[in-house]
Amino acid sequence: MQASPKLVSFVLRLLALIGVVVILYFGQSVLALLTVAGLLAVLLNPVDEKLRDWGWKPGFAVAGATFLLLLFFAAIFFAVGKQAARFASNWPKIEERLTEQIEKARDQIPMLPGGEDEQETSTSTASDSTALAREQQQPTGGGGGSDSGAVSSGGKGSMLSNLPFGVSRITGALSQTAGILGDFLLMFVYVVLFLTQKGRLREFILRRTPDEHRGETHQTLNESMSVVQHYLKGRLILIIILSILYGIGFTLVGLDYAIVIAVLVAVLSIIPYLGNIIGGFIAVAIAVASGGGSTMILGVLGTMALAQLLESYILTPLIVGDEVDINPLTTVVAVIAFTVMWGALGAVVAIPVVAMMRVLFKHIEGMKDYAYLLGQE
Repeated sequence: MQASPKLVSFVLRLLALIGVVVILYFGQSVLALLTVAGLLAVLLNPVDEKLRDWGWKPGFAVAGATFLLLLFFAAIFFAVGKQAARFASNWPKIEERLTEQIEKARDQIPMLPGGEDEQETSTSTASDSTALAREQQQPTGGGGGSDSGAVSSGGKGSMLSNLPFGVSRITGALSQTAGILGDFLLMFVYVVLFLTQKGRLREFILRRTPDEHRGETHQTLNESMSVVQHYLKGRLILIIILSILYGIGFTLVGLDYAIVIAVLVAVLSIIPYLGNIIGGFIAVAIAVASGGGSTMILGVLGTMALAQLLESYILTPLIVGDEVDINPLTTVVAVIAFTVMWGALGAVVAIPVVAMMRVLFKHIEGMKDYAYLLGQE
């Protein structure tokens, strides 16, 4: 019996999807950097075009646009560099404070590992074991079994050795700085190459398109670039505004390293839904480690809540708008899927990549239903 055309089409599309996922996963080391560089090149394209309109030669225009990007990253590194260095030098004190806070918490909450109930149970078990050992030794006439009753109490040693951000892990992260710097420089090289060869890449796509569809392909390319530019530019403005709001709020409540934490939390907001949760947890953890008490913790949470209200109901609709137009389910699934494949970079690029896919699906016959599935209109 011959398979139906719809079944064959479904199987082929499923195999194609599996193939794409496999390529994205195993090609992470190359494709992730290329994707980030491509998105940055799209963001810088208006600057490059403007410089060329002013009479700059293509090479100088590309250099000027890339220098602007480099200047932006340099400003961020300079703004947080001093506080980051101070944070690293004071890490032993922060570790000690955080250890004290964790020990207080486990003493007050019996369910936590090392809590009072667990210590009592451990002591009772140790006493029973000691008594049993002495009873077993009595028939042999040996009276020297006193050493067998020595049981380690578990103590209240440093809890941070069991946490995922201990000193050894920080040292390991610092040892990877050279590799991260190499990837960063390679990304800049990709950005320059994309800006230099953008005309050739566009012409290649148009040449591979049938004559009757070239106009629509040209429109698709322009729409895709417009969506990505608008989204990335809007998110960049939001990060700057949120950094200022968080910085003011965290400074007023007396949070240590307010600028570093503010910029970190603002940058994490680029990850939909999950980024704000992670950023809030980090800010509260630093507040706890600083020993600021409930007043500082409530101040941090209040700052986060106020900034999120402004972002959700005023800043995002005003600055970003509905240009991306992706529904919440697609957003969450895309962020998680790209994070699994590409790590932290995947979470950052997920939304603009899916937005470009949606624009592409809208202009391909037979794929418009998938564009509808991804969108929210």
